[in-house]
Amino acid sequence: MAYPTISGFYGLKPVNLVGGRVYSGSTRMIPIKEAYATSMFNGDVVQLAAGLLNYSAATAATPAVVAGTIGVFVGAEYSTTAGPIYGKNRWQYWQGATIAQDAVGYVVDDPQAVFKAAIGVQPVTTAINTCATNGYISPSFVGTNLSLVTGNTGSTATGDSAMCLTGIAPTVSSTVSGNLRTTGASPFRVVQLVSETAVSVSAVVGTGSSAATTFTASAGLAISPGMQVVYNVTGSGAMPGDYATVTGYVTSTGVVTTAANTTIPTGATVTFVGYAEAYVTWNFGYHSYMNATGV
Repeated sequence: MAYPTISGFYGLKPVNLVGGRVYSGSTRMIPIKEAYATSMFNGDVVQLAAGLLNYSAATAATPAVVAGTIGVFVGAEYSTTAGPIYGKNRWQYWQGATIAQDAVGYVVDDPQAVFKAAIGVQPVTTAINTCATNGYISPSFVGTNLSLVTGNTGSTATGDSAMCLTGIAPTVSSTVSGNLRTTGASPFRVVQLVSETAVSVSAVVGTGSSAATTFTASAGLAISPGMQVVYNVTGSGAMPGDYATVTGYVTSTGVVTTAANTTIPTGATVTFVGYAEAYVTWNFGYHSYMNATGV
């Protein structure tokens, strides 16, 4: 893997605003109900419920609008009763069931904020709401949508979220987990990829393709749907600027399926490139500030 590496999922981290404008670090303080039972971690998506801050009810399997979605949680403050420091203290996360009558959460609530997030994989058929392993997308995903995966619990050691973003589940043309492009409604729009943590895998083509969507590479490689196929010869149909994308890979046979026809000869060396992180922003209607109705 390229440097730096992705050690795990970390939720959503604000980096700037749409259009490249500078993010000032501004947050809004929103009350947390005393003894609210669910922990909230730095990088978690949160929502309003009766004026109070709650963990997001969004799931990967049903990427519908969640009423009251307000932004991304980045910490909390409240008074403690047992020291060692008395008065109001700031925390990286909200520990569920904390007794504090003056608790507030810090929320990045700008609907035009751009966030960096890690990509998780989805199983071959049915979408799930947990991030198990790192997944990859490619330049063809820019302008498409990603769902929020909320089923992972953050770390009480670091206070960081474990949420990730994901595409829809791969089709049966694959025996490995991955991501597929989707233009269907989902909370986040991909605006850019993070090149620093991209990975690449090389393979020799056993059976080439000619104006076809499949070819055979080596079996048992770390190839997954969402990666880009690169065969850098003019007119191949899989040059870097063609943005050919893997939609399926059979690990036992090495058969690769692509989203569009490619022309790659037998014996050629191909490279599969995957981007483990992306920059995203809110899609219209998913952030509560973009809805006319209240909660």
